[in-house]
Amino acid sequence: MFLALIATPFFMGVALGALTRMRIVLVALPALAMATVYWVAVGWSGDDYDIGREGLILLTAFFGVTFVSLWVVGSVVGRLFRLGLER
Repeated sequence: MFLALIATPFFMGVALGALTRMRIVLVALPALAMATVYWVAVGWSGDDYDIGREGLILLTAFFGVTFVSLWVVGSVVGRLFRLGLER
């Protein structure tokens, strides 16, 4: 399960990086939007965990940053893969 949570944003980034010619910053916008919605919905409004509000905000922010980072790394790998195939 943990591996699937790590692999999903990475391979989504690989697919977008390999299939599009957009800048990496633009490819990262969907991941940033999803991470922000998650952070607001769970970190600020959610009450699912038995930790304090500050801990919940920081924990969800960490998950969001990790999600976006994996997406961007995947986009770079996909871009390098596409550049290697074009040569």
